[in-house]
Amino acid sequence: MRMPRWCAPLILLAVACTAPDGAASSGDSVPAAIPHAELSLAKDPALVLDSAAALMARDSSVALVTVDANGRPRVRTVRAFPFEGASTPRERFTIFVLTRMSTRKVTQLATNAQATLYFNEDQRVSYATLMGRAIVHRDPAHPNVQSFLDSGTVRFFWPEFPRDFVILEIRPDWLEFIGPGVWNDPDTWRPQAVVFE
Repeated sequence: MRMPRWCAPLILLAVACTAPDGAASSGDSVPAAIPHAELSLAKDPALVLDSAAALMARDSSVALVTVDANGRPRVRTVRAFPFEGASTPRERFTIFVLTRMSTRKVTQLATNAQATLYFNEDQRVSYATLMGRAIVHRDPAHPNVQSFLDSGTVRFFWPEFPRDFVILEIRPDWLEFIGPGVWNDPDTWRPQAVVFE
């Protein structure tokens, strides 16, 4: 088996957020350009997407990266819930994170909606990184959050529901993946990328 050339991925988070349901926003409603020139676009996007989806199905505890008020990346482990009933590639890789209004990530996303999710599997020497923007849902009646509101989940996350209720929706702008059969570029070491148009 050929092993990949590894490098620490430099992740450029270059997107902003609009807020359809009164959610947190970066204040800039126009997303910045995706850095196509810095990506190694996949030769076989379907293979990359399927491989990344398989990894994500095996690794639901993931790193969520936000940016704090000083511009410093902040990382924590969260549980990733995929969008149910996805009909487009972007929806297929849209991830929901259940949390509380009092958390630092919610405060950070209110100022800067850029977010990255990092899925990793050491045994297969593979990882997937989703770069995008977060929408902070505060309305428990919003259709995108209804499937998460079973009684056990509500009791665990929001004991005084709907007080402190919030669900993050991470909408990806692009994905990068390295894994068996989908190795990085041999010259630049960049992972293969798929941009969601």
